[in-house]
Amino acid sequence: MASLHSLTPNPTDPFSRWMVEMHDERNNIGVSTLFQSYFAKPGSQTLFSPDSNDVDIDIIKGNRKTAALVPRGAVSQTLGSLGKSTSAEQFKTFSRKFPLAEEMSEISANQLLFRQAGESPYQGLSRQQRMRGLAQRNHAEHMRRLIRLSEVLASQSILTGKMPAILGTTDTDYIYDFQRDATLTVTVANAWDSGSQTILADIDGICEKVRVLGFMNPDHIIMGEGAFAAFQDDTDIKALADNRRYEVVNINSSLTVPPNLQFLVDGGAQLRAVLQTPKGFKLHIFTYLDSYENTSAVDTKYMLTSEALIGSSQARCDRYFGPPERLPITSSEKMEFQELFGFNLDMPMQPPNIKNANAVVRPDAFYVDFYRSHGNKAVTQRIQYAPIFAPTHVNGFGVLNGLV
Repeated sequence: MASLHSLTPNPTDPFSRWMVEMHDERNNIGVSTLFQSYFAKPGSQTLFSPDSNDVDIDIIKGNRKTAALVPRGAVSQTLGSLGKSTSAEQFKTFSRKFPLAEEMSEISANQLLFRQAGESPYQGLSRQQRMRGLAQRNHAEHMRRLIRLSEVLASQSILTGKMPAILGTTDTDYIYDFQRDATLTVTVANAWDSGSQTILADIDGICEKVRVLGFMNPDHIIMGEGAFAAFQDDTDIKALADNRRYEVVNINSSLTVPPNLQFLVDGGAQLRAVLQTPKGFKLHIFTYLDSYENTSAVDTKYMLTSEALIGSSQARCDRYFGPPERLPITSSEKMEFQELFGFNLDMPMQPPNIKNANAVVRPDAFYVDFYRSHGNKAVTQRIQYAPIFAPTHVNGFGVLNGLV
C-alpha cells in the first residue's frame, strides 16, 4: 500500500523561482470584542480564581422608596404602623461554577520532516524550528477562537441577562441566570418597518424601564442592521433629522464619540446617530456588524439584525476567570515548553487584529500547557480558559425585539 508521502524525494528542477512572503489569511480576520468591552471598562471588576471552582457574589437590590411621615407624639411602633423599620442589608447571593473551554492542536514527529507554509525550499530548517513555527501559528488560532467564544458568551450575558455554560444548552442547570427583570426584554407591538411603527415611543418606553429598574439613565443604543435601516427610513425620524430648529436626531459620519462610550467603538461598534427622545433621554446610536462562524460553519451575527440593546455606560459588568483542569504545572514543564515551542507559557503571545485587545484580553486568564503522546511521537498543545461574564448591574440594560 502506497504511503501518503513518496519515499523517493523529488529533485529540484532547473527552473528559477522566487519565493514570496507567505500570506496567512487568519491574521487579516479581525476579532471583535464589543460585548467583552463592557466587562473591561472602568468601574467593572476582574476576578481571577486559579484554585477555586466556584465564585460567589452578593448583590443588594435598591429601590426608590421615600421616608415615611408619622404622627408626632408617638413613642413606640405598633404592628401595622405607618413607620416601618428600614432594612438596608437585604441581599441575594449567587454562586457559580466555572465553565471550561479547551483548544488543542497536535504536532507529530512525521509532520516536522516536511516543508511548512512559508518555508523556502532552500532554508533547510531543523525539526525544532519547524515545530516552533507550527506551535506559534497554532497558539494564535487557539487564542482567536477563545476570544470569539468570549464575545459570544458576553453578548448573551448583556442581551439576555443569562450565559450558557455549554453553548446551545436549554438545561437550566447549565445556564447562569443573572436575574434580569423580565420587563426589560420587550417585543414591540409594531415592527419598525411595518408602516404603523411607533419608534420613539418604543425607545422611550424601554429607556424609562431602565431608569426605573436599573436606577440610571441609559445613554446609548446598539441596533442590529435591520433595526437601524428601519430607524433611519422612518418618516417621523427623517422629519426630525431635517428640522434645523430642533436638534433631535443627528445622523452623519462626522459625529464625535463621547469619552464614556469610546470603549464601544474600540470593541467594534460604529457610531451612526445621536437621538434626543421626547422624554429627554439623550442616546448615541451604534450598529454592530460583526459575526463569527458557528459549529455548523454558518456565518452568525453576534447581535440579531432585528433587535436593539439600550444601556447605560455606568452599569457595572464583572468578569471572572476560573481554574484550569490539570495538575499544577511545574517549573521544569515551563522550561521544557519554552525550549520546544520558543515562547513563555506564562506570557502567551497575542494574535494580531484583536479589537480593544489591551483592555479586553488578559493573558493570565489563559492556561497554556502541553503533553506528549505515548512513545514520544507527537506533542499536543493546549489552552484552557474558564470565563464567566456577569452583568452585575443587570437591570442597567434593556432589549427591544421584533423590530423588523
